[in-house]
Amino acid sequence: MRPGQFSRLTLLVALLPLGSLLFACGGGDKKVALDDWVAELCDAATEYQEASDKAGEGFLDADFEDTKKAREAFAASLKDQKEAQSDFRSAFGKIGQPDIEDGDKVIDAFKEQFDENDKLTKDIEKAIKAIDDDDDFLEEFLKVADEFDTPDFREKLDDLAEDSDDVQDLIDEIDDDEACSEAIFDDDSADSTSNTATPTPTKSTQAGRTATTTSKTPAATKTVAPATTTNEKWVSGICVSFTGWVNDIDKANGEFQTALDKSTGDGASIKRLLVDFLKTGQTETKNLQKEVSALKAPDVTDGAKIHKVFVDVSTELVKVFDTLVAFNAPQIESIFSSRPECSGF
Repeated sequence: MRPGQFSRLTLLVALLPLGSLLFACGGGDKKVALDDWVAELCDAATEYQEASDKAGEGFLDADFEDTKKAREAFAASLKDQKEAQSDFRSAFGKIGQPDIEDGDKVIDAFKEQFDENDKLTKDIEKAIKAIDDDDDFLEEFLKVADEFDTPDFREKLDDLAEDSDDVQDLIDEIDDDEACSEAIFDDDSADSTSNTATPTPTKSTQAGRTATTTSKTPAATKTVAPATTTNEKWVSGICVSFTGWVNDIDKANGEFQTALDKSTGDGASIKRLLVDFLKTGQTETKNLQKEVSALKAPDVTDGAKIHKVFVDVSTELVKVFDTLVAFNAPQIESIFSSRPECSGF
């Protein structure tokens, strides 16, 4: 559920990051200055990301306890996803080729990625359709996720960059735009190393969060072994979900503080920034609640009660953010605007 990430990110989007979409072959013979080419690529990528996130919302809202409805929700979400992909394919096909050394190889790398993930998407779609109505949807869905590895697009460009400074410049320009880097490479930030693996759902993944841990040192990259028992799945799911939620809130807070530092400091702008932050927290907390609720209780004495404690905690957190977002007290707001102590707040 990250910005990517699927930010944001959903289960569907986590399986199909922008760097691994089935695009039609684009590029063409038109050569475009590097800055302009990256700008057009990033514009198209971020527009796609927004549409992709929206496509995944219906799936996240599905009742995973009803396998038939969850499977239908996935199919509907995938349909919307494909429409978003079609729009991106059209935009990508008009961008042309970066006017750099090995620019043609960059386009070929995109094409190779598209072909690999055309097959990946079809295989995933087929596997999800095969989930029986009597099966536990979430359990089977995560099994499907475990079966597929998402091709690493950053690695393809890194290989080219070993022999071309121009290609490295292209990568760096993409990384300069955090949202673009996240969309193209499925990275959380431009600080990711060239060998960082694209996160893919595992049995310990809930709604796009993954227990895969990546060190900033390429050689130390480590993937956590998938949880297998009911108790391992529950513990892993709880840890991944709550840790991911804390990280999401922390990131949103950092963005809020940065925006606050750049703001004019007037009451209206501060309120707008605060509301945006609270709405982000509200969304992430609702996702947390869905993830925790979807977990199977641990198979131990009082397992259901233990699980309910965590579900209740996530539910209470949702109520807190719902209350804060709905808060409306003009009298208090006017005091915030007028009190000198609040001028720097």
